[in-house]
Amino acid sequence: MRSSFPYKSRQFIGKKIKQLREQKNLTLEQLADLLGTDRQHIWNIEAGRKNITLDYLDKIAAALEVSQSEFINTNN
Repeated sequence: MRSSFPYKSRQFIGKKIKQLREQKNLTLEQLADLLGTDRQHIWNIEAGRKNITLDYLDKIAAALEVSQSEFINTNN
C-alpha cells in the first residue's frame, strides 16, 4: 500500500523541499536530473500540487543528502 499526504501536508513538505533545495544551491532542473524527472514535476511537488509517496520522498531526501525527518522539522 502506498502512503500519500493530504493537501496541507503536501504544501508544508513542498516548502521544506524547496528550502532544502535552495540551501544546497540546486536549481529545479538539477534536482529533477538527480531524480530522473523534469523540472515541472519538482515544481508541482514544491507547490504542494503533486501527491508523492513516502518512497519518492525518500528519493528526494537522498538526492538532497538529508534525512526524511528534515521535511517535517518545524524548527526552521
